[in-house]
Amino acid sequence: MTLKHAIGRIKAAAALLAVVSLVAAASLRAQSHAEPSADSPVAETDSAAVATLAAWADQVWLSLLDRDGAYYGRLAEEGIFQRFNPEIHHEYELEIRGSLFHPGEDARWAEQPNGFRVAGASISHPHILNVVDWRQEIHVSGPVDLVARYRRERSLTARRDYPRVGVRWRDMLGTPWTVQVGIGVHYFKPSADVEVALARSWRDREDRSWTLEVRLAALDAFNEAIFQGLGVRADEVDAHYDQAGAPLAARTTLSATASRWRAELHAGSSRRSEVEVTFPATGLAPFIQFERVAFLGGLLQVTPLERVTLALYGTWARADTERQAPASGLGFTLREQTVTVGARARTRLSPAWAVETELERVRRPEWRTPEGGAPRQHRDRGVFARAALVRYPEAGWTSRLAYALLDRDAGFLAPWLTAQNHRLITEAGHRFRSGFEVTAGGSWDLDNFGRAPFDGGHLRLSAVW
Repeated sequence: MTLKHAIGRIKAAAALLAVVSLVAAASLRAQSHAEPSADSPVAETDSAAVATLAAWADQVWLSLLDRDGAYYGRLAEEGIFQRFNPEIHHEYELEIRGSLFHPGEDARWAEQPNGFRVAGASISHPHILNVVDWRQEIHVSGPVDLVARYRRERSLTARRDYPRVGVRWRDMLGTPWTVQVGIGVHYFKPSADVEVALARSWRDREDRSWTLEVRLAALDAFNEAIFQGLGVRADEVDAHYDQAGAPLAARTTLSATASRWRAELHAGSSRRSEVEVTFPATGLAPFIQFERVAFLGGLLQVTPLERVTLALYGTWARADTERQAPASGLGFTLREQTVTVGARARTRLSPAWAVETELERVRRPEWRTPEGGAPRQHRDRGVFARAALVRYPEAGWTSRLAYALLDRDAGFLAPWLTAQNHRLITEAGHRFRSGFEVTAGGSWDLDNFGRAPFDGGHLRLSAVW
């Protein structure tokens, strides 16, 4: 895809979103001249979150903590992020974005201490994409709470079941800091991770609040203790790991909220780890592997008008893998990188109805050098746009009518993903005052509407308490 074509496609997507926004703005102006109804929040500011980077940061962090849960496993040559699965087809990204949780749903979920949600979508005849999140906080005694989290993911990039349990001590020793210690529960003992987190919140003005959280994680925390201290034989496992030093990772989140704006900053990095991998049970050739992950993301949401909310965001994530395999000659160096810049807007037409628009630009470059070979750089670029008419009251029937566009140039590494796809998404559901919500929907292929219009169904359930 040439630069000229890329600019043309971005302009086309931006023009579509601009038209939808203008229609919504015209409707909004017409309503502003009319008599306000009793339930119309004309004097209120629609400052609820329209997007968050919390879900994105959690996903990158989880790819580091739960490397066993990657689609091809812990030692895959596809790297840590494993973005290019040959089973992924050119509409897969549209299915992810259109069927799973929307940005607004992620933003609401990020604010809930207790809840459960599940999303399932048909991505092919034998497979159902599914994601499950569960979180629970239980008061133990005084300032001490038990905190539990669970993430299940079945997709073409992950096969993950990852529970975490921890203990939180609020206002530790009379300070404004909260301390939390948790452990990631793995079936394979050496993969267990231990996290220590410090967090606090404060106000510097009457309408502005801040929250800061810093986490430090010990990766594969019990690896040496299990194989050295407990005397577990190396031939009892498929692969034996000998760590050179302690693999550590750190993450920080800073957020600020005021009456008409909110901001998020997420950053994290792992220490460059070194592990010697041997295969005593099978006799496969050993190798030494180095790994590192880093990420950075920022979001700014503003409410320039009473019913118009705009969010601008950018993210960057990188994973480096280096394998030295002199015995087999199958070593390599791999750098995976994903860079995203986007905007999302919501125009409230009434207490229940809104128009939502979204435009995002993604780059997925990758650099791979086989042992003794020449480096190869792969470029993958895409544009995603979406416009939706949404009904989402405090309680009652919900609905969504959305048009989505994905224009992607996946380069030589995955040419089958290079395509331009258009999709119509229809959804209906019900939201209960108890905190339970159910949504069902279907996708319609606008590129092949005459022959096979139906492009899969999906279902989402959530409950908060």
